Amino acid sequence: MEFDRCKLTLLNFDDSLKQQKVLQKYPHQWIDCSHIPGTNGFCDRQSLRSIRKKLTEEKTGALTFIGNGNYHYVTYILLQRVHTPFSLILFDHHSDMRDQSPLLSCGSWVTQTMLEHPSLQKVVILGVNQEDALKPKPFSPKPVLMIHEERFNRTPLHVIAKEICSFLKDVDAIYISIDKDVLDRKEVLTNWDQGSMSLVQMLYILEYLAKHFRILAMDVCGEYVKRTEDVLQVSTRYLVKMNEIVNHALVHFARFSGLISFPSTDRPLIQV
Repeated sequence: MEFDRCKLTLLNFDDSLKQQKVLQKYPHQWIDCSHIPGTNGFCDRQSLRSIRKKLTEEKTGALTFIGNGNYHYVTYILLQRVHTPFSLILFDHHSDMRDQSPLLSCGSWVTQTMLEHPSLQKVVILGVNQEDALKPKPFSPKPVLMIHEERFNRTPLHVIAKEICSFLKDVDAIYISIDKDVLDRKEVLTNWDQGSMSLVQMLYILEYLAKHFRILAMDVCGEYVKRTEDVLQVSTRYLVKMNEIVNHALVHFARFSGLISFPSTDRPLIQV
């Protein structure tokens, strides 16, 4: 299993990434999934096969941008390329651990992955809302560590980082999945209810993980989707730019951690 480390992969389900011109200045590939029906929030079996076929044929890179959070279940498909033992690190305001159902969804893909992926060892979910974190759950097929958002608000980051490393003490390789709804609305706006994590907190944990584990690949979702109530064009540009700035920071993390290997860009993110 090898991910291409010389380019970004941009998936097009909802046109959200097409508005991010700075992101597209990095070496990248587009994989267009916008024509596949039955994909928004839930994914039926035929659509799942179609998405899997496209991602397999076009070979996604080590850093994949998925689109808005309704398509987070695509991580389930991306993980099927991983055949070495690994653990999943998930930044998400929701556990995505609903009971298994006939349809794969953005709310159940973690459960589905735990049940079906033989190489998955452990799952760490960071910044999850307190209700999901404390809710009684049925037997989990894999060990799960959840650190809810209130812990991030009151606990030093180095303590949290050491707790994660202790939980993953026998783990060598990790896959990182980020839903930006884990971030505070002052940092970025998504199409889901959001947490209170700061970008600095996220980057601190990411850097700590990069020093202690081998990162196989990473994906990002939670893009802003234009809404009818956002009538002012300047407002829409501002909200898209917030997302792009966070994405730009994540690309830089991936580059300097060795996950991807292409030159950075010195172009400004904000154009006035």
